[in-house]
Amino acid sequence: MEIAYELTENDFVEALAVHREGNSAASRRLVAVFWLGIAFSAYLLYGAIRTHNVMRLLPLIFLVILWITLVEVFPRRNVRRQYTQQPGASGPRQLVLDASGAHWRWNGGSADVEWRNYIRSAEGPGQVLFYTSPACFNILPKRALTTDQLSELRILLLQNIQTQK
Repeated sequence: MEIAYELTENDFVEALAVHREGNSAASRRLVAVFWLGIAFSAYLLYGAIRTHNVMRLLPLIFLVILWITLVEVFPRRNVRRQYTQQPGASGPRQLVLDASGAHWRWNGGSADVEWRNYIRSAEGPGQVLFYTSPACFNILPKRALTTDQLSELRILLLQNIQTQK
């Protein structure tokens, strides 16, 4: 199967979301911090209501702003910067999938990766990620695939590497 495509900045951002969903250890940490924040917020809110002192809510407001910044703003900013500062990220790409593995070609480089070197794959709403390590992956946007190619790709992934949804 041969696929031609170009990555966009949005592909990088969406791939980060798919990666974060599939990273269960990080997800558990985020959930734990979230619930600790909820408990602390409830404590502050209770104290502010009981004492009629709205100033006690300033730490809560600070924590909400910090949470949003750490979880949403910084990762997106870093992904966008990675896209713009990586010369090979833009431009035409080609992926050839066969029985031996994946053969990636892009402006300025290429990589031939045997199936045994992939540890897993993940499929999101708009991309398929091919992992060679827990944190390193290649992005294939689904918009570059026909319905038949997407079905064929899923079969290849099931046969050759573990897929996470």
